[in-house]
Amino acid sequence: MSSLKVGLEFHQRLAFHKLFCKCPSTSSGEASGRVVRRLRASASELGELDPAALVEASRSRLFTYHIDDSFNCLVELDEEPPHTIDDEILDAALEIALYFNMTIVDEARVMRKTVIDGSNTSGFQRTLLIALGNDNSIVETSEGPVRLKSLCLEEESAFIVESGRESAEYRLDRLGIPLVEIATEPDIKSPSQALEAAEEVGLALRMTGKVMRGLGTIRQDINISIEGGARQEIKGVQNLKLIPEIIEREVIRQKNLIKLRDILRERCSPSSLVYSPIDLTSVFRNTGSRMISKALSRGEVVYGLKAPGFKGLLGMELQPGRRFGTELADYARVWGGLQGIIHTDELPGYGISEIEVEKVCEALGLSKDDAAIIAIGNPERVEASLKAVYRRMMQAFEGVPSETRRALEDGNTDYLRPLPGSARMYPETDIPPIPISKERLERIKRILPKKPREKIREFEEMGLSSHMAQQLVRSHYLTVFEKVVKESNLTPLALASFLLNTLPYLKREGGREYSDEEIIPLLRTFPKDLPREMLQEALILFADKGMSLNEVYEELRRRRISEDDIRAEAKRLIEENLSYVKERGMGSVKMLMGRMMEKFRGLADGSTIYRILEEEVKRRLD
Repeated sequence: MSSLKVGLEFHQRLAFHKLFCKCPSTSSGEASGRVVRRLRASASELGELDPAALVEASRSRLFTYHIDDSFNCLVELDEEPPHTIDDEILDAALEIALYFNMTIVDEARVMRKTVIDGSNTSGFQRTLLIALGNDNSIVETSEGPVRLKSLCLEEESAFIVESGRESAEYRLDRLGIPLVEIATEPDIKSPSQALEAAEEVGLALRMTGKVMRGLGTIRQDINISIEGGARQEIKGVQNLKLIPEIIEREVIRQKNLIKLRDILRERCSPSSLVYSPIDLTSVFRNTGSRMISKALSRGEVVYGLKAPGFKGLLGMELQPGRRFGTELADYARVWGGLQGIIHTDELPGYGISEIEVEKVCEALGLSKDDAAIIAIGNPERVEASLKAVYRRMMQAFEGVPSETRRALEDGNTDYLRPLPGSARMYPETDIPPIPISKERLERIKRILPKKPREKIREFEEMGLSSHMAQQLVRSHYLTVFEKVVKESNLTPLALASFLLNTLPYLKREGGREYSDEEIIPLLRTFPKDLPREMLQEALILFADKGMSLNEVYEELRRRRISEDDIRAEAKRLIEENLSYVKERGMGSVKMLMGRMMEKFRGLADGSTIYRILEEEVKRRLD
């Protein structure tokens, strides 16, 4: 696929309290207060400014942070220095690195990574390099090995509530949760291989038992380039199944940008593109466009920028549903805070008349191959937006600019900011370096979890089928199973069936995802004298109805059907279907069992019902 190169970055939260304080990594979802801040870009030790930080600094937004006193402290507010990292959190990161056969650094140093989009109150994110890849640090896929490059231990960013042109709001409950960032080399050559590599890394992380599970606890960034294109960093992919679609659509986008470049170069040169915006406000003074008339009533202005050689190219589709004009609108939004732009490839439209289009063309001096960009807003934002649009049009002559982009739900991407540079990182002065001894690594190596194949074999020895064992190893309920299997009165088969079949069934039927805290106590204490078919109802009574476990079990005992009742129903059913029973003999048990389960499902053990039914059919045939 056009000499495709793909690298992945995984951001997986760890199942511990926060990285630089003792605050829990959970939340009530309620805010007890808020603080308001502005953030500024700071220079590196060499006096350089990161280009990604400059974008956000140019927007000068106001950030509001919602805090919860029970889940946040002064560390999250950047009013107190970070605390020492707990050994158990660092050990978890080291264990994951060793599980991937990576080379551990001798000394972990905390670095600051400049981030002033509001996602961190301090204006930077703290990160530690833990390990580097080597020849043995690979992820095997059916299309070849993928090398691992590095593993870092980082703090999670704040959760964004709302984002606008002039302000943004965040919740601080997520800020500071520990996570590992694992980066691969750009060894991936196809969308399907990318998905397979992501699934294998996710599986390995779950095998350690040190990671959180559930939606939002892991996300992937994708680095993509093709021959003749440029590297794009696509942020925030949470749905693994979307990875191939994102890659395929990015390849389409880069190919189309290269095609657009070639057409543009045939028409004109970069020197023909001059930044000289023209005030078009008077052209639209009596416009029939409601959008423009409302803007003018607020005292806003309309400016136009000539785009030589761009006629027909602004409307050129780069990805399904996204055109080059959309890319320019992204730049206007990010750099200038405008909601979008208008261009002549889509006019007349938006209530703008043919006569007004002619006046715009005349005012800007357009020829047959030229187009125009129109921006509406307050003068300062219009100026910033058109400058950004101009820079992006100049880049079109080169082909594909390197960018950081955001993954969209349909598989497309939009512009987020420039790629970060080396000026982004500088040392943290509040935390000393952390030596990592050989003794510490040897201790962790002795307790490394088993590899997936070993774990599958172990589950098969417990009585699970090969298929169920493989399902369980790849399930996010693996940790739950391993925590309770040795303590539960339930058999390994019953436990696995509940986790792999019953819980997904409940969710499909309009239920919800149950937490470990709701599932584990039930599985550990479910009594021997209750049929396992009652587990489903027990979970609902405990987790949804708020009953204590003792109350749940007493209630289920009251509901339980006795063997005498089961036998009476079996006899009645056999007599009702006697001709069928005599015709099919013991083969009739299967049909009768289905009828019995319709009545007694969840009230008695299935094996007990089947045993009684067999006994009664055999007795009646004799």
